[in-house]
Amino acid sequence: MRKKTEEKRQSIIDAALEVFREVGFEQASMTQIATRSGASKATLYSYFDSKEALFAETMTSRASSEIRQAFDRLTLDVPLRESLTAFGLHYLGAVLQPSFLSTRRLCVQEVDRSNVGRVLYETGPQQGLMHVRDFLASAIEARTIRPCEPEVAARHLLALIEAELVELALLGYEVKTSRAKLTPVVNRAVDVFVAAYAAGAPAAK
Repeated sequence: MRKKTEEKRQSIIDAALEVFREVGFEQASMTQIATRSGASKATLYSYFDSKEALFAETMTSRASSEIRQAFDRLTLDVPLRESLTAFGLHYLGAVLQPSFLSTRRLCVQEVDRSNVGRVLYETGPQQGLMHVRDFLASAIEARTIRPCEPEVAARHLLALIEAELVELALLGYEVKTSRAKLTPVVNRAVDVFVAAYAAGAPAAK
């Protein structure tokens, strides 16, 4: 049995991305992807046990490094605002990448035809949400965030960071992604979040 390699795995992911973009998830086949990647179907299945798993990996791998770097910025070792701002800049920069935007568009396109949107959410965005939730839960224990439901707060934080630019970018508008352009956007999002959730902020009735 041939040894698995990261290079072969990446070649399969690259080929799959091309096929999914050309024909969509429903019409794509593992045979097409194997042929495009130059691998046998047996090799393909040794890396990915289903088309859904390959789709999810293909869709999440493009910006995974940048997203991981964003979550690494969530720490209680610095003031809350500083941590959230560093996270927001890395996160927003990652989700505005063309490859990440095309992934989201393709997932929306497939919603009515398959369950790949759910598969992708569970392997990517949901994991990120849980990371933010856990950080905010720790911040509640440290009394830098007021008592609240941390998962709801995490959803609010991510929505605020995305609010000004992501929908526009998804719809094809040109969005500047330099640090100078993203910084005031993230600062405004963090201002709103801190005003609502920082220790001392009034709880909702």
